Amino acid sequence: MDSSKQQNIHDGVVLLFTNWWALRTAVEQGWGGHESEDKAQWFMDTIADYLTTDGHKLEVDDIAAVVEDIMNEEFKVLLEDNSGYEIAKSLFSLCKECASGDFTRVENLRRQFPNTRLPSQTAVESDDENDVGEDADAEVKPEGSEIKNEPRTDDAMDVDQTAAAEPEAPRGPVVDEDGFTLVAKKGKGRRR
Repeated sequence: MDSSKQQNIHDGVVLLFTNWWALRTAVEQGWGGHESEDKAQWFMDTIADYLTTDGHKLEVDDIAAVVEDIMNEEFKVLLEDNSGYEIAKSLFSLCKECASGDFTRVENLRRQFPNTRLPSQTAVESDDENDVGEDADAEVKPEGSEIKNEPRTDDAMDVDQTAAAEPEAPRGPVVDEDGFTLVAKKGKGRRR
């Protein structure tokens, strides 16, 4: 397969995957860990390579199996909505068209989805860092003391009041309708 066909297949894979809700959500929410964006890029490159490698016959079911396996292994996502199969059908058609020299689908995707960047997970990363443990608390305390020295605003008071108004989970065992005892996680402030 010549390089222009391979490049168009790769571009089509990137366009399809960067606009696929399952992968976008997995990256945005950090379901692949702190390396979610790198994993997504690797995933797209792997699928593009799989589609352009000679020596095997492409089948929609095989492509779907690879997509679903990678989403499960790398992002802990089970695609129960059949979207893995649907994107595999799109990838299969794209590959066949590009292999025959027809790049119309890729051009349409470029017009339809000019953004080929996945969402960032920066907000998720900052939340995870605060939940790490006692070391993270030690790092946060100096910042907190700097904030305490600043004058409070009405907005800051509203946030504190909202946090205090949240009801606590009921204490004691909770038994569901089947007779199983539900185990609740301890909250952040209960550990000490």
